[in-house]
Amino acid sequence: MFSNRYRIPRQTRAITAAIAIVALFQLTGCGLGGPAYAPTEINTAQVVEMTSTLRFYPSEVHITVGQAVEWRNRSLFAHTVTDDPAKAKDPADSSLPPGAQPFSAEVGLGQIYRHTFTVPGTYRYFCEPHEGLDMLGRVVVEPAG
Repeated sequence: MFSNRYRIPRQTRAITAAIAIVALFQLTGCGLGGPAYAPTEINTAQVVEMTSTLRFYPSEVHITVGQAVEWRNRSLFAHTVTDDPAKAKDPADSSLPPGAQPFSAEVGLGQIYRHTFTVPGTYRYFCEPHEGLDMLGRVVVEPAG
């Protein structure tokens, strides 16, 4: 028999079980087959994956005017794609080229957000709930031609 010193306290077991149930619920909630797991459309210039490690991968993409970037949430958390200086906690985390409009979208588990860029320049964006954890990205849009 094991002595009590090898027993895991009841509260620790309950917390561990609750975390496992929540993780399982989130995994099944996103379906592991939702839109974020489907093949990429041919006309998408770049795909950025939103990860459970609270990162955009890759964190920087280069496209030309008129092309789209698609953010796919394949993580266990809801995220946003936000490039709105008014919503940034740190002004350095958000920037738009002159003439570009701010944008922000919530991207649920297993979901996709797609944005077509029509103004050349550098866009610095962030995830609102995870900005303080450095979930930041950049899109560099080159002129067409």
